[in-house]
Amino acid sequence: MRYLLVDKITEHTENQSISGIKNVTMSENFLQDHFPGFPVMPGVLQVEAVSQLGSWLIYASTEGKKKARLAGFQAVKFKEFVVPGDQMRIELEIATLEDDHALCNAKVFVENKLKTEIKRVKLVFVPVEDLEDPLKAQEHFNFITGNAPRGGYSAA
Repeated sequence: MRYLLVDKITEHTENQSISGIKNVTMSENFLQDHFPGFPVMPGVLQVEAVSQLGSWLIYASTEGKKKARLAGFQAVKFKEFVVPGDQMRIELEIATLEDDHALCNAKVFVENKLKTEIKRVKLVFVPVEDLEDPLKAQEHFNFITGNAPRGGYSAA
């Protein structure tokens, strides 16, 4: 199963930063088991959401030629739970940009409260076609940036 953990990109500056939204809803199947009676967004999926958002920044910065894979991070602090009904606002900034990777820092907020902080996220660049169909990637990017007509994206 593939989780798409970025619902909307709110802003991005090529080679610098990106912000996006993930709406956490009870319909997420991972919340059924994490934890029964007290559903919370798993920390590993918060990290994955940061990785996906960072990959979209690389995509936008390379004119759709590359995306990125998470290669690691130095530190993560989970300050408070993210629960159903929360809207995660993810902010990622590139600290160091090389030809084949970027080191980034990221924060996850709910409303204006810092929930998670990840330092020195390493994103390794990969040709888009190694990960997905380039046309589908462009279609998805247009959808989450608001540059596609309503109903203009199919996840299939």
